[in-house]
Amino acid sequence: MTNKSNFIRVIALLAISTVMSACSYLPWFGDEEEVGIEIREPAELSEFVPEVLIQQNWQISLGGNAEEEFIQLKPHVFDDKIAFTQTGGNVSVYDISSGRIIVSSNAADFVSAGVGGNAQYLVVGTHDGVAVAINSADGAEAWSINVASEVVSIAHTENDLAVLRTNDNRIIGLSISSGEKLWTVTQTPPALILRGASVPIVRDGVIYAGMDNGKVIAISMQSGNVIWESRVSVPSGRSELERLVDVDGQIAADDNFIYAASYHGRVVAISRTNGRIRWARDLASISGVSVDDALVYVTDKDDNVWALEKETGVSSWKQDKFLYRQLSAPVIQENAVLVGDSQGYIHALSKQDGRIIGRTNLAKKPIHTSPLSTNTVAYVMDVSGRLASYSVISAN
Repeated sequence: MTNKSNFIRVIALLAISTVMSACSYLPWFGDEEEVGIEIREPAELSEFVPEVLIQQNWQISLGGNAEEEFIQLKPHVFDDKIAFTQTGGNVSVYDISSGRIIVSSNAADFVSAGVGGNAQYLVVGTHDGVAVAINSADGAEAWSINVASEVVSIAHTENDLAVLRTNDNRIIGLSISSGEKLWTVTQTPPALILRGASVPIVRDGVIYAGMDNGKVIAISMQSGNVIWESRVSVPSGRSELERLVDVDGQIAADDNFIYAASYHGRVVAISRTNGRIRWARDLASISGVSVDDALVYVTDKDDNVWALEKETGVSSWKQDKFLYRQLSAPVIQENAVLVGDSQGYIHALSKQDGRIIGRTNLAKKPIHTSPLSTNTVAYVMDVSGRLASYSVISAN
């Protein structure tokens, strides 16, 4: 079987999974020679005593259909604004407190990544390999450049650098003011990859990115030189499907460590200084991780939600009542952990022990992208282009 046909097979399986998300779930791919696929029914929602209310502040809709394209578009929060795009190519800027639209711009035809960039320039990427920057003040196009491959994620930065991740395992640094290509880092891609990629993290002049070959790499923003590489997972198994090790889920960082998870692999804590792995857990995840001062939160391949101690990786708690509901990566909001699911529900879990403490419904469309959290508000997106702002408040 050729690499191209293998890739098409993975996309086809993902398509089946998405289409059937309302009634069943294909959570993991087995041997590529298997004739049948096990269908797993999503867990029914369990009863609980509400301790918090997930209160909606506002809701907007840009339209588009990321569900059909397996794309996770993410908003960009800057100053007192939030920018959002959908596959159709419209990029809009909203007031963060009211949801009132400030700027709208038709940036491109088939957006596959974004919004990234900084407070002045908003950057999106397309399926055809074009990166486009628009001015956040008036929506005017600042520049566009062809980077030759589909753009799958764009970092959020605070300086004059746009950091793009492409689907052929490249990280590209562009001048955010002019679009000039400054440097490119290329990693050798495996024979078979999953569609999509986590958004690179920029901290203290260093870019950290998860790659399709199972590695996390650290790159100097200024020079584009690779500082270190750290392998999250080693391919194993008889088939190319079994050997998938993509670090596609969102990585997270604190002052000392990078936290990452891989498909068919592990959750690890990696030293930001030298790339050495401090600890590793055999938990496979495609959605990614988030962290607070004490714990690492991760959704595994079967949609269990785990909290691991940051110092050791030892389990603090596990929530197993969402099996096969296709959860997003967890995000911390106030004293709760929020996850979205394939039926449009947002669930709040206690940070202390993982019990269910709240629930609301955005719509009936899947929430694949992890919610985005600021100090007091969480922003949740579904695949139909609906974006809503929520506050988590006590139910008492």
